[in-house]
Amino acid sequence: MNIDKLKNNNPDLKIRELVINNKTIKIIYFESLCTSSDINDFILRPITNNKLDNIRLIKDKLPSSNIVELKEEKELLFCLYSGFTIINIDKDYIAFETKYSLDSGINEASNEKVIKGPKDAFTENYQNNLGLIRKRIRTDKLIIKEYIIGSESKTKVSFIYLEDKCNKDFINEIDNKLKNMDIEYVLNSNYIVDHLEDNKSLFPTNIMTERPDLVTFCLLEGRCSIVVENSPQAVIIPAFFSDYMKTVDDYYQNNINVILTRIIRFISFIIAIIIPGLYIALTTFNQETLPTSVLINFSMQREGVPFPSFIEALLLWLSFEILREADTRVPFVVGSSMSIVGALVLGQAAVEAGLISPIMIIVIAISSVASFLFNDNDIVNSIRIWKLIFLLLGSFVGLYGIFIGTLLFIIRICSIKSFGYDFILKRR
Repeated sequence: MNIDKLKNNNPDLKIRELVINNKTIKIIYFESLCTSSDINDFILRPITNNKLDNIRLIKDKLPSSNIVELKEEKELLFCLYSGFTIINIDKDYIAFETKYSLDSGINEASNEKVIKGPKDAFTENYQNNLGLIRKRIRTDKLIIKEYIIGSESKTKVSFIYLEDKCNKDFINEIDNKLKNMDIEYVLNSNYIVDHLEDNKSLFPTNIMTERPDLVTFCLLEGRCSIVVENSPQAVIIPAFFSDYMKTVDDYYQNNINVILTRIIRFISFIIAIIIPGLYIALTTFNQETLPTSVLINFSMQREGVPFPSFIEALLLWLSFEILREADTRVPFVVGSSMSIVGALVLGQAAVEAGLISPIMIIVIAISSVASFLFNDNDIVNSIRIWKLIFLLLGSFVGLYGIFIGTLLFIIRICSIKSFGYDFILKRR
């Protein structure tokens, strides 16, 4: 292999030449991927001090737990780009792992709030992520199959499951898909999931999590996990609708309390989707269903508002979603305060200007707050879309539209398949 040609396009590629007993020994490594102290202490110093001029002697003498003998050029390139240091004597090549830790370290989960349970979370370090799972499941039944996926990125991907708990047909199906996956690069876990299943549903059929304890619980339930190199989230497959009505903290609480909180989450899910459309249907098309005193109160509050209820709800819903996105994207130190001030100032100003009625702010606010119980971005996006569908149906057809929307929602969610399993019933 022409190392000099490779060096022309890689300024961080270092080649150190040593001459020992009239033999030229080349030490080749990427400065940005390797630890220079390890190279000095465990490669350069032993070779020079002991006058090692033979690949076999170097392999026997150098203190390293991960040594790879290289036979092909693609193996050499893979090791070089993976943080290994290559030693070359004549036509013999050998690789020693001197990888530099380029991750943020094991910290607390940033997107999944921990109330009870362990605080550790997955990181960008592939081996650390596997270790966080292994330290919780200490059995030989834990199977980890590793693949190299991505013609350009050469990313390590692990398929993890418990041999005695998983469905064998499901395991073989996913295994074959991973073996035959042909993509250029894998930058995140999403790249793998998108190629495993063509999910056309609004609801996600996998769980992306930062918490190794959640992965552990799901593995013990007979599900599988996918860990991708350089990704701080693991993927759990298959996922079901009931998974979004619970959190990993439920496993650490009293059963009665857990049942109550799951009922609250389910009610919140319904409120988040239906309430705006139901309010417009009742006040616009089906006013006879409301008590006269309530109807008069609603009418008085809407006095002077220039927009129809549908336009009013649509504008207010859009404003809340913009504030929510702003709260997510801006820096943490100003995010919450800016969204709270923005909501208060804009809401108060809109009411005083006669553009929005107070009751509409309450309805949209209740619906938006109810959706905050779900932190998975995919489920939040599906709530947004179904909320808009119910809003349109309630605005144009009234209560009949709400009933039609409910029927469509039930039919749609019951027809979803999660990697061959029913999304609702958890069976193949």
